[in-house]
Amino acid sequence: MSTVAVKLQENVPGKYYVTNECNGCGICFSYALQNFMYSNDSTYYFVYQQPADVREEEDVLRAMEICPMNCIKDDGVVS
Repeated sequence: MSTVAVKLQENVPGKYYVTNECNGCGICFSYALQNFMYSNDSTYYFVYQQPADVREEEDVLRAMEICPMNCIKDDGVVS
């Protein structure tokens, strides 16, 4: 039985978010330090800040590409 990916509540509102499929590997954090943060127990990451400029946007997109769990998503809505 497969589970449904759910947007984590800790994500700030905006285009990018992380789902509950995150395994806490930290690859996103290493690519986009300014945009991702780890949970209190360090078991998952979430979007702490939406990209503020083109460079940050590119960093988040790189993190999305390399994420082994494919849990960083783009809902296409810009806030």
